[in-house]
Amino acid sequence: MYLSKKTYVKQWSHNKPEDQFEVSVKRGGEEYPNIKSKRVSYVEEELMYWRKANQIHGWFTENTHEIVADVRYYVTKTDLEVLLEACKKVVEVLETSPKITKQVVGGWKDGAEYMVDVEVYDNSIIADILPPTQGFFFGSDTIDDYYKQDILNTIKFLEEELPNCQEGDDFEYYASW
Repeated sequence: MYLSKKTYVKQWSHNKPEDQFEVSVKRGGEEYPNIKSKRVSYVEEELMYWRKANQIHGWFTENTHEIVADVRYYVTKTDLEVLLEACKKVVEVLETSPKITKQVVGGWKDGAEYMVDVEVYDNSIIADILPPTQGFFFGSDTIDDYYKQDILNTIKFLEEELPNCQEGDDFEYYASW
């Protein structure tokens, strides 16, 4: 799961010098001749990576514009601000939620499922804010400490990155399950 940002850097002759971008690609410390900086239109940066943070995946699929079915989504800065607020609300709820022990499928052994005990947060409000998303290879659908850590990582990233983003920046969320 990736979030990337595309910045338009096309060098138009009618732009003022202070509005021009200079793009340079080097390989081994030397200018890379196969990429002509004057022909570069966009620079794409990978901003964040998640692994099986299915609640975040579910949020993007429900709240942003699908570009490629179940794979790629167009995201705005405003979308990311809304996600940040949802994540903060989840943490606020989790901080006051008790934990309970729940049996969940731990895997397969000798052709049969086996169960393991897991501590989970006992709060149904979370399911209304950022519910776990079920699916093949989506990881656990329990609201546990792994769930919480994915939320905390997302908050940390968004709080650091959003002040550096412009309203017109193009973002894409991409998932490969």
